[in-house]
Amino acid sequence: MKQLGVVFLMLFIFSMAFSQKAELSNYSYVIVPDSFDFLKEPDQYKLNSMTMFYLEKSGFHPFFESNAPNANRCDGLYADVEKLTSILGARVQVVLRDCKGNEVYRSEVGRSKVKDYEVGFQDALRRGFKDLERMGVQQKDLVLLTDSELTSSDSAIFSNSSIEKSKPRTETAHSSEPLLPTSKFSSYSLDGNSYLLRKTADGYYLYEENTNSEDGLKLVGKIITLKNLIKFMDDTGKVFDVIFDSTGNLTIQNDSSSNTYRLVD
Repeated sequence: MKQLGVVFLMLFIFSMAFSQKAELSNYSYVIVPDSFDFLKEPDQYKLNSMTMFYLEKSGFHPFFESNAPNANRCDGLYADVEKLTSILGARVQVVLRDCKGNEVYRSEVGRSKVKDYEVGFQDALRRGFKDLERMGVQQKDLVLLTDSELTSSDSAIFSNSSIEKSKPRTETAHSSEPLLPTSKFSSYSLDGNSYLLRKTADGYYLYEENTNSEDGLKLVGKIITLKNLIKFMDDTGKVFDVIFDSTGNLTIQNDSSSNTYRLVD
């Protein structure tokens, strides 16, 4: 009898997971805010960039709020990361809401005992995404609206802050926009190896030409653009600073080293 109860419990859990996967897959994109409520500045600790990366890795079509697509806002989900009280280390939860502010998904608590704020929050966020990564979500194709189809309700992209309160936007005077490639594809070289940079709607993908890969290209990482911030995230989720110079060369740097990819004409 006990074994039968365990079987029914497992079937119930599987059914719930399948139902949630189907519900999340029925949306076509996710909006990630430029900053979460508990942070003091945009992309602090690189948490917003990492959220973009983990969502895409989990089968979603993520966009930063500042680069939201012209799509029906109720076709999308709206991501948030909530900080939970913790005596030691960091604890966070990943939350997805619909266009009316209804909670559609809440992750298990991501915990980290690392005392360093940046490393601790990054570790907690990575753990918070584990269940979502295993779920196997595959969001449907994004349908963009034409100018004639856009209405005031369609074009008003919903954000997390509008659920409870509206945050004033401040513009920094004389802010310099970073130099970014405009070509859809750009070729680079580093240490005798060839690389391809592909421009997308929300950033860039960097590939290494590799004969061992099925299509001849190995993904190195993704460059995410957030207003005046540019970040590179490799395929393990580590985040680095990025600079494009006036000649088009790409430099990816961390605290201890940097690599400059030379633009090939």
